[in-house]
Amino acid sequence: MKNIKYLALLLISFTLLISCGQDEVDSVTNPGVLTPTSEINFGFIDANDGQLVLESDPLNAVTFVIGLSSNPLPVATVLTIGVSSSDGTIDGANYPETVIIPAGDTSVDVVVSFSDDGVAEGTNAETFTIEILDADLGDNSDYYLTSGDATRTIDVVDTLPFSVVTEAGPLELVFSWDGSSDLDAFLNTASGTEIDGSQGYTNTEYLTLPSSAADGVYIFQISPWTVSSTAIDWLLEIEVVSHPTQTVYPFTGELLNASGGYSDERDTIEITKSTDGSEVKYTIIQY
Repeated sequence: MKNIKYLALLLISFTLLISCGQDEVDSVTNPGVLTPTSEINFGFIDANDGQLVLESDPLNAVTFVIGLSSNPLPVATVLTIGVSSSDGTIDGANYPETVIIPAGDTSVDVVVSFSDDGVAEGTNAETFTIEILDADLGDNSDYYLTSGDATRTIDVVDTLPFSVVTEAGPLELVFSWDGSSDLDAFLNTASGTEIDGSQGYTNTEYLTLPSSAADGVYIFQISPWTVSSTAIDWLLEIEVVSHPTQTVYPFTGELLNASGGYSDERDTIEITKSTDGSEVKYTIIQY
């Protein structure tokens, strides 16, 4: 009797195993039961989140990269892309609704650009969110797709300078660059009085425009101490206290043919602060 019961339980278990093994689990939106042999994570792998672009600039295209967490797969991965914006419309956004990571590859580029949408936003940014809506491997059930970093944002303005209105508080600046050069950074008034300076021996410097700073013009200055390259790519992330969709605004540039020892200090970005009650408007111009 015990042997009969054992055989019955074994038969039931084998039937369930076959049933689960036939589930198709290649779609993110319909994952089914986790029974395949390999789990694959996909998502954006670039560092281009939060770019600021000018709507009318013919060179305003931003390239994002979607990658897989595995070696190349023997099947193609089809990804569905969606776009939304802070004002509810996506007029002017040019993007592929579908991209494919071919069999044998591990990544694909997603290029997003913008044309005039006919809406006058002025210097106030419209924030676009690029999202991976779905990923699919067709009829293949040997792999299970899971989502990683699925979104990227782009701030689009009609005209420069760029401006943002936020609540009163400090303005934080994070300055970083590529390579082995030692760059320092200073935040000065328009007349040259230093508000803050950062002189570390890393590839990142931190500055603050305090909430107590008076309304007026402030200059972000790059001060090279040692220079190891004729062309140095840099990034300045400006973080405000609050914003409906984003708090960090990135500005990028290239420091060309600089000299060291503070002999070649470069005024790079101008920040104008204007306070109205509990709100502050920052207007930013990159030289």
